[in-house]
Amino acid sequence: MAKPVQFKTSVKEATPDVVFMETFVFTLNLEQLHGCALVLRLQTHTPRKRTQGQCVLSLRTLASQEAEHWLDLSPPCKTHVCHAELQLSTCFQPVSSRIQLQILTAQNLPSSSSLLAQSFFVKVEMFSDGRFIMKRKTKLVKPSGGQVQWAESVLLPITSQDYNIQLSVRLYSRRSIRRKYLLGQVVLGFDSSSPDAVEQWTDSITHPEKVVTAWHRLSHS
Repeated sequence: MAKPVQFKTSVKEATPDVVFMETFVFTLNLEQLHGCALVLRLQTHTPRKRTQGQCVLSLRTLASQEAEHWLDLSPPCKTHVCHAELQLSTCFQPVSSRIQLQILTAQNLPSSSSLLAQSFFVKVEMFSDGRFIMKRKTKLVKPSGGQVQWAESVLLPITSQDYNIQLSVRLYSRRSIRRKYLLGQVVLGFDSSSPDAVEQWTDSITHPEKVVTAWHRLSHS
């Protein structure tokens, strides 16, 4: 959102299983809902406030029925972390020995703290056994409703025997002064550190001509 809305629970005494049972209400319309996420931080207050861990819950799949979630906390990062997500589609085409990568949508984008217009683009780099093969990038697009939509396709050479291929998909922001900022990346391939990326890649390679679409939370490593 243009200005994040923050709530915090009351302070509870530390126990192995802390129960809060507190409710917070956010006023959002449907368009905002599809591009928003909740960032939850667990903090201690003695002797001073310190973040012990944090997690992110996307509101994209929120339904009309109440649902419970168990979320894994990650160690806090000392630098500002972008919680953007990227929607990608893949389709392995063995007849033409290529894979089609579609860069569809980005959401949960950081808001600009300056008066300069902010746009976003995606850069794709292809590697084989760690060796650079080729790169492509999308056009610059300005956000609308908390999202950026490209629907651009990239065709990359690959065969069913290329088990060591990796696709590095990076999201950048750029302001009118033409200085770009890396917001994060997702690596597609059998050796990816992201389970969702491995699942999408495996589904595409083992099911030729099938279009596989998935959302990915960007990493910062």
